Amino acid sequence: MKNKRNLFFIAIIIPMLLLLSMLWKPLWTLNVGTPILLETIPVDPRDLLYGDYVSLRFAVEEVKEQNIDPDLLHELSDDTYGELAVYAVLQQEDGGKYGLKTVTANKPEDEVFLTGQMNRYAETLPGQETIYYADFLPDRFYVPENTGKRLEELSREGQLVAKLMIHDGYAILQDIMPK
Repeated sequence: MKNKRNLFFIAIIIPMLLLLSMLWKPLWTLNVGTPILLETIPVDPRDLLYGDYVSLRFAVEEVKEQNIDPDLLHELSDDTYGELAVYAVLQQEDGGKYGLKTVTANKPEDEVFLTGQMNRYAETLPGQETIYYADFLPDRFYVPENTGKRLEELSREGQLVAKLMIHDGYAILQDIMPK
């Protein structure tokens, strides 16, 4: 009888521990993370089935060749396909916003950074710099009913900034607001 009761408690405790472990990283980031503001760039939403939301693209996710660590740039120029795990080191700029300092394959020690994936392909237009694309942050922000249209227009005009909490490369998008 005692064994059955112990098994019952174990069967309840293990799923609860798994669920709590999934909440740990976001809650820890919200409590001890560094608050930052990032500039967004215009993008049109593609899916209207999820309710009111704003599609976001961040300026730090479009990386110029000059902002990439030379070792990582050599690895990106390899002919293989796929994504690489990278770190975007951020620096505070005027107006309290953060911008991209560099993208590297090595985890930074004492700086504010984002963890993400970078594609091996780049876009080069005649007479322009090569742009690499990375994925560091969520691309959708859900908003209260009937408020998405105004924010969507501001997003298309490039007039939104996002408020995030960052801890150890992990980011949580808290809010978006006009510049």
